[in-house]
Amino acid sequence: MSDVSEPSRRAIVGRSAAWRALACAPFVALLVALCVALLPACDRRAARPSGSVPQRIVSLAPSCTETLIALGAAARLVGISDYCPELPAGGTAVRVGGLENLNVEALVGLAPDLVLTVQASDDRGLAALARLGVAVRGSNPQSIAAMVAEVEALAELVGAAERGRELAASLRARLEVVAKEVAARPARPRVYVEVDEGCWTIGRASFVHEALVWAGGDNLFADVAQSYFQASQEELIGRAPDVVVLLHPIGRPLAERPEIAALAAFRAGRVVADLDRDALLRSSPRLVDGIEALARRLAAP
Repeated sequence: MSDVSEPSRRAIVGRSAAWRALACAPFVALLVALCVALLPACDRRAARPSGSVPQRIVSLAPSCTETLIALGAAARLVGISDYCPELPAGGTAVRVGGLENLNVEALVGLAPDLVLTVQASDDRGLAALARLGVAVRGSNPQSIAAMVAEVEALAELVGAAERGRELAASLRARLEVVAKEVAARPARPRVYVEVDEGCWTIGRASFVHEALVWAGGDNLFADVAQSYFQASQEELIGRAPDVVVLLHPIGRPLAERPEIAALAAFRAGRVVADLDRDALLRSSPRLVDGIEALARRLAAP
């Protein structure tokens, strides 16, 4: 699901379950207590006037935070998740936890007029925030076109429409340059993308799949209609990728992993393990940075 640096791809695959866990009995009890204690404040924040520009934003996803930074709206952030990037100099947002440990009391205490997330806004945990009078916007773009459209939509929301149009146009232009370069190449390598150790990889439903295709590679598991899943060692070896791309920290020497050591790509030195993984695992403007970097590596002999 990236967004990462969130815990791991395994955590992201199960993040819906994590949010459901937030809505368990202790969490609900806390929210009830907060609602009673903060009822007057809830009334004041119950709805942001239509057309008004939010001034106090909490971002619960790294991709949302990165998009606001790119739009020049980082100063509006009063709260961010534990996994969001550092803000530009001068940013003073409070860390409010993550998917599994959201500090609801701290979040509500920041008096936000908007909370941004990649979860559906009617998710039980987020719906509970809404009942406390907090406006929640959930958007999780799962394609490059959707990411660029989200840049423009978020820019409009925060009163930076012109900057959003300029940024979107720049992203599209850069992608076109990559597409032309890729079209001139004689062949496309078959690429195994690993997002977490243990053969956690991408299917065709992930925006990372589209990023790989745009960069000039063919996803080794494009036939799998999932976003992220765990392949077997035998299947990886049998499919014999031309290139291996690792988008996670390397915990042990690759030679000690039999499913990697058995690959001709490993023996030929066609393993890419030094990319900025966040640039490829977050659906934000930085995704284009990741595509450009990956395209350069796949073009190398």
